[in-house]
Amino acid sequence: MTRYNFKRKGLRPLPALLLAGALTLPMAACDTDELVAVEDPAQLRPEEVANAAAIPALVNGAFRQFVGGYSGFGDDSFLSSSAVISDEMYFGDTFTTREAADKRNLQTPVLGNISDAAFSRLQQARFNARRAFRVVEQFTTPETAAADSAHRARLRAIEGYVYVTLSEGWCGAVPFSTVPETGTIDPTDIKGGTPLSTRAMNDTAVARFKEAISFTSTNTQFRRLAAVGQGRALLNLGLYAEAAAAVAGVPNNFVFKIEHSSNAGSENNPMFQLQGNGRYGISNLEGGATASGAAFRPDAGSPNPTTNPNAPPTLQVLPATSAPGAEGIAFRGLMDPRVPYQGRAALNNRCFSGTITCWINNNYPSNDSDVPLASGVEARLIEAEAALQAGRPADMITTLNALRASLQTLLPVLYSDQRQAFGTTTFAAPTLAPLTDPATDAMNAEAQFAARRNLLFQERALWLYNTGHRQGDLRRLIRVYGVKDPVFPTGRHFRGGDYGADVAYPVPFDEQNNTNFNPAQCVTSQA
Repeated sequence: MTRYNFKRKGLRPLPALLLAGALTLPMAACDTDELVAVEDPAQLRPEEVANAAAIPALVNGAFRQFVGGYSGFGDDSFLSSSAVISDEMYFGDTFTTREAADKRNLQTPVLGNISDAAFSRLQQARFNARRAFRVVEQFTTPETAAADSAHRARLRAIEGYVYVTLSEGWCGAVPFSTVPETGTIDPTDIKGGTPLSTRAMNDTAVARFKEAISFTSTNTQFRRLAAVGQGRALLNLGLYAEAAAAVAGVPNNFVFKIEHSSNAGSENNPMFQLQGNGRYGISNLEGGATASGAAFRPDAGSPNPTTNPNAPPTLQVLPATSAPGAEGIAFRGLMDPRVPYQGRAALNNRCFSGTITCWINNNYPSNDSDVPLASGVEARLIEAEAALQAGRPADMITTLNALRASLQTLLPVLYSDQRQAFGTTTFAAPTLAPLTDPATDAMNAEAQFAARRNLLFQERALWLYNTGHRQGDLRRLIRVYGVKDPVFPTGRHFRGGDYGADVAYPVPFDEQNNTNFNPAQCVTSQA
């Protein structure tokens, strides 16, 4: 497994003289009050961190803000926001912001949404990355050139992922304000940015990733991270051949993980925390209806069990694998080893709201569980999509089946502590049967393409479950593929009322002090 940790690696060692001085400090001169007098980095002025010794902290600080925006500080972030507005998760509590997201009837910016903190953290990560980049440039030396090249690469990669994430999660009019990249920060120097469209955000992301790659001739980790990010942005632009070319050198066993820890609440895996507290559950056939026309419950089982082909013959599965009108995938009903789950241990598997059953994601079974941001699996899925678009469906099927055949090798790469459990049943050696071409000779060319496209996007949904990809995939089905039928859940919601039309989050209310931003341009119902 190829893996990199932004938080602990790539740091400059202390200068030898400084280290020696610290080690030879006489005990007689030890002042215990001085030993615990710690300066709070949050209170440091910008000029106090504009030096070579501050570079590791600046670089890691930029990435930490990105972690908070994308994965979360043990709380709501893009990871949960994108899951609940799509068909991956349903909400299990009484918070109006989570209800608004799940029902796709988002609140007005002045009332707030669960995505607001993620937006702010992502923008702060972009700002911090650019400031840190300039400090690296200013203080690089021949002796530190290799380490500084890696710093530059990760900082530009951070920026690239910020633009990609904002393009997939928010409306097509996101402003990017700027401040000076060096020196003191004067509020009067803030320049309100002109909003960028979804296309422009992905164009910018591609440029940032290319720049990151230019710094990584001797660092394959950051090259691969940036390559997968570039492929993701190019898919959003509908540039399939270019996307496949970008990821061609990424091996199957590559993964770049966002690390989480049980050390502190702000380091906890956010999905384990939120689901453990009964806030969300793994959805199943969201947007479906029962035979009587009532809303199908994505949290409940079906009265007509189906047999799981990957389990012993006697095992019966409760969740249904089909429901009339369901736009959502049967994430539980398929009993797929890429989406293992179990009931919430507390209160007889109930959510925070006692009438809702909570199914939690066994890819993230603890506060220490890490989140894959980019992987070789994603690279192969990008190549499979490019093959489909190039009129080579057999190559698409071959690529997908090669991944499925490598399931037992790839799952530990993506999720090192995954629990292969479905409800109360545990499978020691999960397998996936080969796929066959869903297109038939009786179909016209358009129907054949649609069948193959649907298969590909289901494979993406299962391999990339709850990693922050699903909302962007559903949006580009509308925007890039031109799919007219609903792809987000619609109809009656199982907790009352109807689904709305929102597919993207609004820019938070705080941005309205930017005179270049017109909130009316931020249309959350447009892909």
